Amino acid sequence: MRRLLSLFLALSAISCASKMKLIGEAVQQFTPLHNNDAVVVIEEYKKIPDSIPTKTIGEFHLKDGGLTVDCSYEHVLDLAKNEARKFGGNAIKITEHKLPNALSTCHRLKFKILKMDDIFPFQEMLIWSSKHSLDWKYFKGAPKIERPSFLCATLNVDYKNYKIGGKGSIEVLPIIVLNCSYIQPQYQNQHQLEYNQLKFDLLELYARKMRKAFNEANIDSQMKWQKFAEKIYNDIFNDFETEIYYLETETNFGLEYTETLRWKYRLKGDLAETSSFSTDTI
Repeated sequence: MRRLLSLFLALSAISCASKMKLIGEAVQQFTPLHNNDAVVVIEEYKKIPDSIPTKTIGEFHLKDGGLTVDCSYEHVLDLAKNEARKFGGNAIKITEHKLPNALSTCHRLKFKILKMDDIFPFQEMLIWSSKHSLDWKYFKGAPKIERPSFLCATLNVDYKNYKIGGKGSIEVLPIIVLNCSYIQPQYQNQHQLEYNQLKFDLLELYARKMRKAFNEANIDSQMKWQKFAEKIYNDIFNDFETEIYYLETETNFGLEYTETLRWKYRLKGDLAETSSFSTDTI
């Protein structure tokens, strides 16, 4: 099952000092984006085609704020994406990336926040949302013979924003990785698409269960996170693996459409019952 849907639990060190320092301001802004709206990262070496209309919202610099611990490249990109969402930007174009060195252990970025008419050419992942149904365009990977289709997804779980004397928050995001998701051409039909949407929705259901479990355990400190998070994660993940097994075997990887519909109907009810923990509301 881990070949189908890999779930990662981030248990790395959390910053207990100052955060990264953000310098810059927006010269224009648009309607803020939701936390599960896509923001793409365009690296230094990539160019934006002239055919894609693009507006620059502003230029920014993320630098070491002093004694910063949690400043991996992934974390710094996350900060940049969140800043983009505040101003309605759906892309960040990196103009300079400084690697950790003797002067700073942090990744430091200079970047532009952009509003692009089409981010799909640069999109590498999709966060679950009731507003964004699956489409075959998201299956960018080369097809394999092992199965009709493959949904390459992760459930990212991370503890964020902890500072001395304050409280943290846990982020759980169900994500599709586009470049390793594929469909065999002869199975590119509506039935197989619904089957993959079902798997994505099932991942969302277990993201909700995990949010509920973390909430009920009142995990809001680094100590509680380190003591209890892995046990909670593993218990829910084991239940998820079992359900994925039955989904695949009972539907024959989506080829038994009657069984797919039965699962779809049942999952609809489960999602309705857990709507207060939806990714749409984070």
